[in-house]
Amino acid sequence: MYRKIIDFLFQLLAVKQYLVFTAMFFVLNALVMFILDAQLRPPACPDIISLELVFTKSGLNQIISQCGEDGIRSHLIMLWVDYLFIFAYVGFLANLLGSLVRSLDYEKALNLFSIPIIAGALDIIENTIFLFQLQNTGSLSGVLIFLASAAALVKFVLIGITIVLILYYLFGYMKNVPHNE
Repeated sequence: MYRKIIDFLFQLLAVKQYLVFTAMFFVLNALVMFILDAQLRPPACPDIISLELVFTKSGLNQIISQCGEDGIRSHLIMLWVDYLFIFAYVGFLANLLGSLVRSLDYEKALNLFSIPIIAGALDIIENTIFLFQLQNTGSLSGVLIFLASAAALVKFVLIGITIVLILYYLFGYMKNVPHNE
């Protein structure tokens, strides 16, 4: 089932024709996230990445006390908006990486293409856990908080790997393009 989904997404997204759309969708979503966060989050409240990488129940309790009710509400709103951002960054990164690796061995291309998609799936898991935890601050679960933060950490590592792969294949592609002199 996983292979069929990745194969379907590869056929759909790994084409250069969508790059402008996915890039613009990503940039616009990033701008919305940045502006919304600046408008909603109180100054004393830690940012969303601090929340994502909290790892412990005591750490989340500390963020909750620093943020207050308005800050928690802003994080809840940002987590909902982040679901759209997940599709934006996964779409762009998968589109760009898929376009660059399309000429490789098909299995290798699919494996590389799946990296940002797995990052997005982990982001969905992380957001969902934090939404439930922040809506029920009286019954926080240390295990769920740790799982959400672990998912976030692996997500960031996978995004980093994706960016390194994009740069590697992009520079390799540029070296192989014939130059007219």
